[in-house]
Amino acid sequence: MATKTFSQAPKPKPLTDSDIAAFEQGGIGHDNGSLAGSKRERKAPVQEPTKRLSLDLPESKHRRFKTACSATGHKMVEEIEAFIDARTTELEAQAGITRK
Repeated sequence: MATKTFSQAPKPKPLTDSDIAAFEQGGIGHDNGSLAGSKRERKAPVQEPTKRLSLDLPESKHRRFKTACSATGHKMVEEIEAFIDARTTELEAQAGITRK
């Protein structure tokens, strides 16, 4: 029986900060709009950390909102963010808070 010799597997080179940043900006698992034939608009990456907001809605209200967004081609999260921005501006004005 012939004996087999095994060599040690090559070790990958250490990653640099620029390698890590490049992966975070457009790495595997990120939708970067590069799909062939895709008509999606390419968005700039989010520049600040995000926070999750969970809320409970009656099923009928959720279904109605989701249907309206779908029928008009809007994303639910974008509509909610627009509402929050507008309402926050109203509340800040009411409270006398000014933003630059």
